[in-house]
Amino acid sequence: MDKNKERNIEQLIEGVDAMVESRDQLVKTAVLEHRKREQIKNMSLPILWTQDELYEKKVVFIGMRQRELLNAFREVRIRLLQKSKSDNIVVLVSSVTTEADSSFFGFNLAATFALDPHKTALYVDCNPHSTSAERYTTTEVDNGLVQYLFDNTIPLKHIIYPSGVERLRVIPSGGLSESAAELFSSKRMEVFIAEIKNRYPDRFIVLDAPPVQQSTEARILSQYCDHALLVVPFGKAVTNEVLSAVEAVGKEKFAGLVFNN
Repeated sequence: MDKNKERNIEQLIEGVDAMVESRDQLVKTAVLEHRKREQIKNMSLPILWTQDELYEKKVVFIGMRQRELLNAFREVRIRLLQKSKSDNIVVLVSSVTTEADSSFFGFNLAATFALDPHKTALYVDCNPHSTSAERYTTTEVDNGLVQYLFDNTIPLKHIIYPSGVERLRVIPSGGLSESAAELFSSKRMEVFIAEIKNRYPDRFIVLDAPPVQQSTEARILSQYCDHALLVVPFGKAVTNEVLSAVEAVGKEKFAGLVFNN
């Protein structure tokens, strides 16, 4: 057989191999997509809040009267997805000063991602100085993140609670802890982040951290996130405070500022 024929046969074989690999990849992608949709469909349905309850709790939803507010959260979602190579991302939310509350923004950001019927969201209250997440759960809270990190016998599923928003789950902080910095630096915290991220391949996770000025927790938690957003109280923070907060979470993780009043 001459060299030209050998070369043609080799090229033909390579072409067939490429077609097989392409087909196998398409099959794999289709199977993963089906699995994702089945996981979401099989999530236990919580007691969902009515529109009046959503207004009362100041939670965004499709059809709300304050359409500009909903679109603002959607814009943040779009920009985060543009910065990411995956739908499975962890976003740290913290406030620059103690005068700004990041829980409203953090929970609503998670709720905005959960609007997509093909995605799930998890709001994790990492502020041991407050219990803000409990107002977003529809069942009584027994244990939270602090108890889970302290006690190796508590399974993860026992600290995940349903919210009144479809496809959105909540992990409360678990209350006051003076050793939160040490807990957040532990190996168990590292394993916790990996587990909640891998439980669903399309899950959007919000870590709601204490204000940067209040403690070192936000700086510690930033190591686990893909992106960090900082809430700034409009007209109540000076430039040096903002720059210090950006430095605390890391310039490489910093994704933007959110001003509120």
